[in-house]
Amino acid sequence: MSTTHLVVLLGVLLLAGASSSQPTSGDQATLLAIKTQWGNPMQLASWDPISNADHCDWTGVVCGGDDGRAVIGISLPNLNITGKVPESVCDLPSLAHLDLSYNNLTSGFPGVPLYACFHLRFLDLSNNYFHGVLPDDISRLSPALEHLNLSGNHFQGMVPTAVAGLSALRSLVLDTNQFTGAYPAAEISKLTGLEQLTLASNPFTPAPAPLEFAKLTNLSYLWMSDMNMTGEIPKAYSSLVNLQLIAMTDNKLAGQIPAWIWQHPKLEFLYLLNNGLTGKLPRKVTSVNLIEIDVSSNNLTGEIPEDFGNLKNLSLLFMYANQLTATIPASIAMLPNLRDIRLFENKLSGEIPRELRKHSPLGILEVCNNNLSGPLPESLCANGKLYDLVVFDNSLSGELPENLGDCVLLNNIMLYNNCFSGEFPAKIWSLPKLTTVMIQNNGFTGTLPDKIVTD
Repeated sequence: MSTTHLVVLLGVLLLAGASSSQPTSGDQATLLAIKTQWGNPMQLASWDPISNADHCDWTGVVCGGDDGRAVIGISLPNLNITGKVPESVCDLPSLAHLDLSYNNLTSGFPGVPLYACFHLRFLDLSNNYFHGVLPDDISRLSPALEHLNLSGNHFQGMVPTAVAGLSALRSLVLDTNQFTGAYPAAEISKLTGLEQLTLASNPFTPAPAPLEFAKLTNLSYLWMSDMNMTGEIPKAYSSLVNLQLIAMTDNKLAGQIPAWIWQHPKLEFLYLLNNGLTGKLPRKVTSVNLIEIDVSSNNLTGEIPEDFGNLKNLSLLFMYANQLTATIPASIAMLPNLRDIRLFENKLSGEIPRELRKHSPLGILEVCNNNLSGPLPESLCANGKLYDLVVFDNSLSGELPENLGDCVLLNNIMLYNNCFSGEFPAKIWSLPKLTTVMIQNNGFTGTLPDKIVTD
């Protein structure tokens, strides 16, 4: 269970426990009925009053309430449970949390029985085999419902406007289904308490990013990738001052990346991969909390901002397959948390920054298909963490750093079509993780080893 889910679960259950005064004498019998309706799976072997009379100790069962005996949560993710959502699940009168994600459950949307779970705050049915259309009366789910996750199923048709009736929602997760048509942006925008909204990976009718979502000012997580979005990223989304993640990859977006993104004080994850975005990146970048940036496979031009060197939390920088020019800023080499940098297929020139890898745990460097020149940095194997070195199709020259053979984790070394010279470091051939060595079309001298030893 992720930390996020655990925090949500604890919060939901504490609230449920504080407010519950329901009788609990029948809860054990209800749990046994649920087990029976699932065909008594071995995964629930602990649900046995003979071997363990205390149902609060059974797998996935959380108790609370005034006497501490009421079942307020069932959390059974990833147990390979088959069948349907049991009809008796809502006979647990204090149930507030139900997580059946990552199983093999199947049916249409299980409105019956779930409409009878009057105190439900958390419902996760993700990554199962539920199918069909969502019902127009989905708002009959608990009015207290805060988290609804239906992702990774086979739902189809249109997202019903009735979702707006779930006014307590803080998290609406509908990605990776087969929803079509137009999603009800105006209705979703009425859910002003939303903190997480994911509609990604659905074949919706092509349409611009909805301006209505600018009203969702509590959003911290907005995932709208692969859903046929067109047009520009709205400037109006600058109102989303609490955003920590914005993902709009694999769409048909055009125009420039708006300035507000690069000035957002809370943004940590920016994913705009594989669109038609154009224009230059700004010189001034003040989104200092950014951890991951992926703006690859667009048509961006101009220079990589020197201000990226102020992003001290940055661990991943993907800007490959654009039209970027000039040099790789030296400031990037000073980033203390940089782990993965991929700038291949651009028009970058000049040298790879000399300090690169010296100040960070860099594991992957991919800068192939550019116009880079000069030697590889001597510091590339500082701390020995380098995993991938992919620099082919440039004009790099000089001898390889001798300490390249100290990169004990090195898996791929692809240096071909450059102007390297001198002897190829013999120690490289003995690196235990090495799988790929491509060094043709250089000026290396010396002999190959008689024996290559790897894991």
